[in-house]
Amino acid sequence: MRLSDAGLSAFGAQMVELLNERKVLVDLAHISERGFWTACEAHAKDVPFVVTHTGVSGVHRHWRNLDDAQIRAVARSGGVVGIMYHAPFLGDRPWNGRVDTIARHLEHVWHVAGEDTPALGSDWDGSIITPRDMPTCLELPRLVAALMARNIPERVIQKMLGQNFLRVVRAVRG
Repeated sequence: MRLSDAGLSAFGAQMVELLNERKVLVDLAHISERGFWTACEAHAKDVPFVVTHTGVSGVHRHWRNLDDAQIRAVARSGGVVGIMYHAPFLGDRPWNGRVDTIARHLEHVWHVAGEDTPALGSDWDGSIITPRDMPTCLELPRLVAALMARNIPERVIQKMLGQNFLRVVRAVRG
């Protein structure tokens, strides 16, 4: 078995429990699929966890993206799935990403898990290839327009833009 397929060690599971006790948000953005499921088992059932920046396999299959079962697990915890803006992980060619692709991933999370789960997960840290039509946060209105063009209700868009994430932070931090 490759180390990346091993899931969480006993120490890792203890760390998840400690983070829950200390009211620290558990983010499963950079974890293997098996690690995701072992972290879910170790995580307190009454505390939300998040995946802050990812794509979804229901739109584009990629080792980094969540499948529908993982999306539903995040939703059951009361957490959020933040959609990243890195074009190759979302299914666009490098330097050819489009804001509509981000909208498709957000819409998929909404359809799979409901309006309380999708969130923005920009990961604008200089290490990603952003959509060519949304290189900075100044173009976020283009994402809103793309979501509206998909007939996503305004209240759901507002949740995606920040309300869902803030709800999770309040639930974890008190």
